Amino acid sequence: MTHSPPALASRRGAALRGRVPLLLLAALASLAACGDDGGQGGAGGAGGGEGGASGGPVIEEPNRFRMRIDDAEVPSVEIKLNKQTAMQVFGEDGAKRITILEVDTTGLLQSALEQIRDACGSSWSADDPDPQHDCALTPLGRSFGPEWRTSPAFALVRLLGMTPANADVTGTSLEGLQQIFEENPGTFAFDFADVLADSITLDLATEPPPMATRGNRTAPVVPLDKLILALQQQLLATHPAISDPDGVKLSISLYDALHDLQPLSEKLGRSDDHPGVLVRDDETFTTKSDVLLPDFEMKVIAESGLRRVSGVDLSKGAGDMFLREGEAPLRFDFEDAAKLQVSGVAQTPTIDMRISLSELPTTVPPCTETPACKSNSPDMPVGANTVWTTPPFALEHIVGKAAYLTYGERAPFTGCYFRLSGMCKVGLTIGQGGDPRGWTVFNGNISDPPPPIPDPQFFWELLTEVAQVAIHDPTGDGNAEILDGKVQPTYALDDVKIGYTADEIIAGLRPTLQSQSKEIAEIILGRYWVNNDALDFFYDRGAPGGAPTLFFVSEDDLRPPEQGAEAPRPYGYAKPGFYTSPDLSEASKVSTKELDGVADTTREKYRLQPGDTTLYMEDDEAAVYEVHFHVPDSSDPVEITADVKRL
Repeated sequence: MTHSPPALASRRGAALRGRVPLLLLAALASLAACGDDGGQGGAGGAGGGEGGASGGPVIEEPNRFRMRIDDAEVPSVEIKLNKQTAMQVFGEDGAKRITILEVDTTGLLQSALEQIRDACGSSWSADDPDPQHDCALTPLGRSFGPEWRTSPAFALVRLLGMTPANADVTGTSLEGLQQIFEENPGTFAFDFADVLADSITLDLATEPPPMATRGNRTAPVVPLDKLILALQQQLLATHPAISDPDGVKLSISLYDALHDLQPLSEKLGRSDDHPGVLVRDDETFTTKSDVLLPDFEMKVIAESGLRRVSGVDLSKGAGDMFLREGEAPLRFDFEDAAKLQVSGVAQTPTIDMRISLSELPTTVPPCTETPACKSNSPDMPVGANTVWTTPPFALEHIVGKAAYLTYGERAPFTGCYFRLSGMCKVGLTIGQGGDPRGWTVFNGNISDPPPPIPDPQFFWELLTEVAQVAIHDPTGDGNAEILDGKVQPTYALDDVKIGYTADEIIAGLRPTLQSQSKEIAEIILGRYWVNNDALDFFYDRGAPGGAPTLFFVSEDDLRPPEQGAEAPRPYGYAKPGFYTSPDLSEASKVSTKELDGVADTTREKYRLQPGDTTLYMEDDEAAVYEVHFHVPDSSDPVEITADVKRL
């Protein structure tokens, strides 16, 4: 059981209350209320005199003070917070230091990319060469403007919805291969969409029969899940405000949540060379979320890590102070549903945010030189200005990484789509003939001269080239409507799903807060000492149920300074302890740091006997005092008196 003495009027605390957070005062008052006798059982009759600098009386002889131990159990501390009071309690700095949720960005990015991909309709998913884009269908699409067909925003929409069925590779190195099929209708049992569909089928080893159904003709060439992974690794993980090296987890601070996630715009905005994960807010757009509703409330019940004792400041008189027990001034159990109750969280929270992607000022060429380029990889780049040598957050690098993550382990494949005299005239191989996985070789030897076909290269670099052409030629007419370096689309997205339910947020909140419980306790109550009196000694039990003992303060007993409250008062005692001679000779010292039945070994302590005892001691200003103690003849003397005289 933890014990608390009665409430003694704290003159030091009264002087500093204007500097102390309201919750600190409330918590200390809650602890002090235990055993409070209305101020009658603490300080005895101090002699008259004028108030000192800290609000207490200046001692005039004689001065008698009473000290009393109260064994009542310390009550729990109940803290109720809403969006306004939480900011008052934690302050801006404290609220920014506390993480309340580690958001998995996968669901957030999924919702955002789906909104962008479908901004001009969902007909792209049909098995049709024409994706039938119409940006007038959605609010986001309409934001692209009347010339949406040639806008950078639409260019990325077209790329996200590119499938084998609707792929237009005009202007790319695949154009010649596509023309072989389109300019010879009825000649082939396959079409160009079949070739692409077979190429992106990860476990396919050889081309299916001509009449086989290819279900992935309408699958995105760059799947959304791999694009999300690439964005996490290349854009999020490289931002200085995101600590997760994989870019999957995004830390949401208490400050972020209390301000409806608006601070994320600044925190995740442009930073040095990094283009930013989000676009910073301006007069046209404000990042905001409904994750915490206006009626949000959090109720927390904590156990005290402080114990209140009564004692004497030799130069000022009787008072009280809180002693810290354990590692933190408050002990939380956020995992206990009864001790953390949260309400006012949106059932399916969303966020309005702006995102932007930026391309490089020049085209990124594929690595085609053999054999060197066969070892080109993200970890071992080969060549000058090739995709893996570019900044990781550039659009070209992100697309290349998404394609690499998709097809890096594609099974070896051989596809022949036109044979003549037993020879394959039109086809391709991927990862065959001793080549590394993904290394793609095309065959278009169908005429003299043969049509242009891509040089041998990795499949993901080929797709990166196709993507670069597509985003500069959103109309697909073979003429680049957007110059290199000008594709920097910005999307103002509304109601993007964060990817969590209210129950999931609260469940995630518990372990996240518990892992920071000590820091939270320090922010809330770590400055408890500003309300302490600057006691020199106090009267307390050495252990729960133990014998009453006189303690001289140690360095761990934090006391406020004479002026201000930025840091505790330095420990300035030259001779701490209790003596029987006014010269404080070592031979007259009766206190010791080790006493039977007392676990504490940091403080000088002495167990008074019933009757009258005179001891001498020195305060932290080197003044010597004579103190006459009277202990009643009792088996458990919980109240004693001390007559203080300065020598």
